[in-house]
Amino acid sequence: MKRVFAISIGALLLIAALVLFMPAQPGGTNPHGNLRWDCQSCHTSTSWTELRRPLAFNHDQTGFPLVGAHDEVQCMSCHQSLKFAEIGVACADCHTDAHRGQLGLDCQSCHTPRDWANQQSILEMHASRGFPLLGPHAVADCQACHINEQRNEFTGAPVECSGCHLSNFTLTENPNHPRAGFDLDCMSCHEPVAATWKQTTYEHTQTFALRGAHLEANCNSCHESAFVGLPTECAGCHIDAYQASFDPPHAEFGFPTDCQRCHNESRWQDATFDHLEVSGFELQEAHALARCTSCHVNNQLTGLPRDCFGCHESDFNGVTDPNHVQGNFPHDCMVCHNQSVWRPATFDHNLTGFPLTGAHVSLDCNACHAGGFTGTPSDCFSCHESDFNGVTDPNHVQNNFSHNCMVCHTTEAWSPSSFDHNQTNFPLTGAHVPLDCNACHAGGFTGTPTDCYACHQNDYNNTNNPNHQAAGFPTDCQACHNTSAWNQTTWDHDGQYFPIYSGKHRGKWNTCADCHVDPNNYAVFECIFCHEHNQQDMDREHQGVSGYVYQSQACYNCHPRGDEGPVIRIVPRRLDRIR
Repeated sequence: MKRVFAISIGALLLIAALVLFMPAQPGGTNPHGNLRWDCQSCHTSTSWTELRRPLAFNHDQTGFPLVGAHDEVQCMSCHQSLKFAEIGVACADCHTDAHRGQLGLDCQSCHTPRDWANQQSILEMHASRGFPLLGPHAVADCQACHINEQRNEFTGAPVECSGCHLSNFTLTENPNHPRAGFDLDCMSCHEPVAATWKQTTYEHTQTFALRGAHLEANCNSCHESAFVGLPTECAGCHIDAYQASFDPPHAEFGFPTDCQRCHNESRWQDATFDHLEVSGFELQEAHALARCTSCHVNNQLTGLPRDCFGCHESDFNGVTDPNHVQGNFPHDCMVCHNQSVWRPATFDHNLTGFPLTGAHVSLDCNACHAGGFTGTPSDCFSCHESDFNGVTDPNHVQNNFSHNCMVCHTTEAWSPSSFDHNQTNFPLTGAHVPLDCNACHAGGFTGTPTDCYACHQNDYNNTNNPNHQAAGFPTDCQACHNTSAWNQTTWDHDGQYFPIYSGKHRGKWNTCADCHVDPNNYAVFECIFCHEHNQQDMDREHQGVSGYVYQSQACYNCHPRGDEGPVIRIVPRRLDRIR
């Protein structure tokens, strides 16, 4: 039988018009044979080749309804002679039997008018004949199995796997089936429903369970020559690896060939040898990563020392910072070291009576222990004598400073020092705090006077507004000054003598010399220089005033607050008190 393909209705009608309705043969012969239908049922009067739409002819009346693909084909596909009554209605009348009678004449047992290759029908038919199509077989082309050199074969085809897959059996290399003597019962290892040929179902656990790296190995890795009679112990396959191992050298050390005592099936390198259980020496930190031969030299596995010095004597002897041999260090390495790394050491200096603090923590051991580790003094001066002697600000040697460095310094840093000046009789305040020590202690640090004048004599002598020396000011500087700033005086002119910062005279003067006309004697002052009165007028205004004279001292006696107006009382004052 042959497949029928649908084409468009337009093409069908065009061909039918050209073929079915060709002009009648000469003499009026009916091209359709004995068909006795009214021509106008199909043709029009416009053109012989133009068909009526829709056709009045009903194909169902012929006993062969047009369904499925038949409804879409051209008339000429079946009625090639145009004599419609001469064609049969059986499938074989139009469709050549591709099966050559092997499957009988009932085409409809597999095919339908709607679908030439109905998948479900084929599957059902195949199952009924004892070979259900499963997995890749269900989607394979029929000719992939039903063909020989001459023609398609649909009967007598073998149902065993090797009937079709013998070439696969023969050519398979991993494993090589013929050489391994495998039988042809493919179903013992393969599944017909598997997506690929390599998805086998062979249960290896029946002989040797495949786990870890074995599960991923190529079959030929173990089955080089045969698939039966192979050893199941590790050394049967891994004896070469056993012989070639060098860390540790298994053969030289006489290791047992029971590989599973140390190794697993995941990776050869991940050995599980329990060093503690066997030797009594647990491998920790750096020891766990070391090569076996680092400790087990000369193939010696037993009788090795367990103390650190037994293996690390050369390290002990070779260390120079600190020099363990010269320092007579104990051989108990764990006092200072651990098993992670050789450095840094974990020696607790607090156990020596000299805790390491501040800058001492980061020092090299030899910085202090250049001469050894026993008998090292713990006082600062013993190590810092050169620092003590070299300091110039202040000069420790000239000033006979104490050798107890901790009085002024800490272990954090040499500078700045932490000397508490409050412990002396002169606390540092104000401008004294940031001063260089030598600013006051130029002549030494002992016997330094604490009075202001001793350091500020030059300031006292050189001051001209007012001139302290000429005016005979007292040398008790604190009476007027403080330590914050030289010019911030505390002199109370208004309260003690005469209001110049308040009252009538506020803002009326510029310097002390405006009133104190004698720079060498501040007891001398003048009112008349500013208040230029006419003596004759003053005399008249002060008639009857007891003690009136035209003189500055007299003005002050009557006007002690600088006020005008009637005199209330006379308060004589002695200005020479400020001398």
